[in-house]
Amino acid sequence: MRSKLFVAFFLVITLALLSNYLFGRRIMKDFGAYEMGTREDHIYWLLASLESSYGNNPKGRGWDMKSLDDSLHWAAMLRFECLVEDLKGKTVMSSDAAVSRLSEAMRMKMQIVEPEQKGGPPYEYYPLFHRGIQIGTLAIRDVVDPGSPGGKKERVFRHRGRQFLIMSFVLAGGGALFLALVFSQFLSRPVRELRRASEVLAGGDLSVRLPNAGADELGRLKAAFNSMAEALQREDSLRKRLTSNIAHELRTPLAIMKARIEAMMDGIIEADHAGLESLQVELDSLTRLIGSMEDLTKAEAGFLKKSPPEKVPLREFLEGIVEGIRPLLMDKGLKLDFAAGREFSVLTEPEKLEKVLKNIIKNAGNHTETGGVLVRYGIEEEMFFIEVEDTGKGIAPSEITRIFERFYKGKDSKGFGLGLAIARELVEIMGGSISAQSELGKGSVFRIVLPRGPQGPREPRVKVR
Repeated sequence: MRSKLFVAFFLVITLALLSNYLFGRRIMKDFGAYEMGTREDHIYWLLASLESSYGNNPKGRGWDMKSLDDSLHWAAMLRFECLVEDLKGKTVMSSDAAVSRLSEAMRMKMQIVEPEQKGGPPYEYYPLFHRGIQIGTLAIRDVVDPGSPGGKKERVFRHRGRQFLIMSFVLAGGGALFLALVFSQFLSRPVRELRRASEVLAGGDLSVRLPNAGADELGRLKAAFNSMAEALQREDSLRKRLTSNIAHELRTPLAIMKARIEAMMDGIIEADHAGLESLQVELDSLTRLIGSMEDLTKAEAGFLKKSPPEKVPLREFLEGIVEGIRPLLMDKGLKLDFAAGREFSVLTEPEKLEKVLKNIIKNAGNHTETGGVLVRYGIEEEMFFIEVEDTGKGIAPSEITRIFERFYKGKDSKGFGLGLAIARELVEIMGGSISAQSELGKGSVFRIVLPRGPQGPREPRVKVR
């Protein structure tokens, strides 16, 4: 990734420098075109001035030397060296002759240099006309003088323009290259840390964690990785404990069954009703264990998925569940009461809700020695709730935050730590929540809150306690 980031930065830098170079070249080209256009305008102006100098003398014909002299003065000021020739090639007036008649101070300002001292470019020749008839020729060339103020300005502009391009290339290119290296390192470092941590995690070290990195996207990604690692570590610890519990739970009934069957085969005990009944008890324990493992397998395989909801009359639905479980609690000498309130319908998944309620009611009965269990329900805004309250021994505050975790079970629990975890998953799949409140020695209250679903006319709020 670091190489890709650096290449991306480098490409951006290259495009920026290329555009800078092309822009500079364009400026220089435009400046050259401007200079050329200005020079042509000056030459055309000079031609017009010289042509108008012909025929303005007192005799009415020939060159007006005063006007011709003024025109060549201006040509010299425009940094042109000129020769005006007649049709026979004879020099009528030159810029050197015109300047020589100026004062010494003016000549120093003009800074005209003799042709043999300059070694300048060749002359350019332009015909001169008067009333459509050629009257002579203008030979003109630029004055090449390093000290000339006008030429110095153009040279300074070009020189500084080239300097600007070079400096912009060095500063922008070097600075951008340095920033590319810094940013590629800075941006790729969290990703490299995440990759190394993922490799360590994949190698089996679930204790690896990443340092906090703020609230940006990379910081949230690190936080998500740490949460995942913590969940995996907790899950692994619970699985190990479950595996140990399962091995113990399987070993005990199987050992008892094996010993009794061998005793029956050896004739030590009789294969009567009492002996078979003891085997039945151990088989029931194995069946419960296998059922719990089956529920866990289905949950982890994605079996518990949301299905189309059905319209359910809640009071009738709860009465059916209570009546079905009541005999199980009565066998333990416990009561199972139902606080039947006003009938109303909800849109939910009855199969999942029935599994959750049976699980919680049976769990409440298993942890209650005297008294019983109460089931009640009601409406809260757009939700409905079901509460299962028992008079059992309660849950310690240190355990109540973990009872819905997979594989977790209390010290005195005879189960496998799966029932409440699967109940929570089912409730969350239905779009609700489940919580518990408890006080040691007084009992516990499990509360399920689910959405009522789309309703007709809103029914009055009913809450049964």
